[in-house]
Amino acid sequence: MAVDAWPAAGGDARRAVGAEFGALFDTHYLSLCRLAYVLLGDAARAEDAVQEAFLRTFAGWGRLRQPDLAHVYLRKAVLNQCRSGLRRRVTEWRANSVGFEERRALSFDVTAAVRMLAPRQREAVVLRYFLDLGEQEIASIMGVNVGTVKSQLAKARHNLAAMGALQEEGRDG
Repeated sequence: MAVDAWPAAGGDARRAVGAEFGALFDTHYLSLCRLAYVLLGDAARAEDAVQEAFLRTFAGWGRLRQPDLAHVYLRKAVLNQCRSGLRRRVTEWRANSVGFEERRALSFDVTAAVRMLAPRQREAVVLRYFLDLGEQEIASIMGVNVGTVKSQLAKARHNLAAMGALQEEGRDG
């Protein structure tokens, strides 16, 4: 919510609320960051949680029944942000670890298959797909014609597909 959610008041009242909120921030920010850090174990995430709690408190200032107890509300908001952050972290970790394991297994399979290629095919594949060089550069490095590079890459793709390391369709040379 925006400042419009505050009770209808003039600019002086809004400035007073701003000053009160600023004092709340100055008084409690560091201690809330320490609290969040102990819960989350990560300084950056802790600071994010505290900032989000302050933002939500500020946005909902007009709904506070007892503004003098805003620090209590703020502490609860930080705790809730930390709980959400921990739940999110577990979910992220699970998703990332599965993706990492799949990528690592795929990377290992492809790397192992590339190592099984004939030396010139292996060189061409590494230069083309790992270093992202063009056919002309590869030909220059390998000391061969561009046609030889193309044929070595075609043979390598065929052999890798036969080993199950990649799917031949949709690959361009």
